[in-house]
Amino acid sequence: MTALERLLLTHIFETAADGDGLYFFAETSPQDHFELPIETIRAALAASDGVPSEAVAFVREQLKEAGDDDEYVDLDLSQTSFEFLFQGIVKRSATLDHVTIVTSFTCTKMRPDGFGGMAVLVTADAIKGKSTEDILGDFLDETEHGPLATAPGFGVHVLLRLHEAKVRAQIAQIIETDQTLTPIAAGAVTNADIRAGCINVAERTNLAEEQDAAVFKAALAAIHEAEQRLAPAS
Repeated sequence: MTALERLLLTHIFETAADGDGLYFFAETSPQDHFELPIETIRAALAASDGVPSEAVAFVREQLKEAGDDDEYVDLDLSQTSFEFLFQGIVKRSATLDHVTIVTSFTCTKMRPDGFGGMAVLVTADAIKGKSTEDILGDFLDETEHGPLATAPGFGVHVLLRLHEAKVRAQIAQIIETDQTLTPIAAGAVTNADIRAGCINVAERTNLAEEQDAAVFKAALAAIHEAEQRLAPAS
């Protein structure tokens, strides 16, 4: 990690030595707003000069708010999240291919909705996370042939998955069908190209409206099923 990334992460988290590396943790929660001496920040920026990093862009944007006479700078991560710092480290590392983050949600009272957690996986290509509620939903979804297979009302139905293998097959069909589209052959498109393309589309596609429409249609279909079931036999 760069000097700037280390400076930020050691103020977002508490740290402990873990072999040759660092273990980051927060007893309560990560800090998303803290103040640092402006000279300390500038020194870390200088020490990180020449290394591509999202941390540099973030800090430089924050420095724009500082006045000429300011000795301290408020760093505000409340509109973003610390995961991008870890992703920048993974992208440059020759030995580290991922970082895992585990979060627990606790409550001072034994409330039924006061506990849970989340797991996040950070790789060079993506940041993915699931809550314990999501994981339980996955378990219920996997019970199509299991003990909960006869428990309607608890299933989760996947409407869309973007399979890279299907994208690969589609590339060949597109190039074969439209020879004016590109001079490259289908084989020149690498798996990394396909991964990047899928991530690009996934990040820019909003399925919220489609999901709401599907929920509405499913509700109408369920009502129709109930009507048929309750209709008097002729």
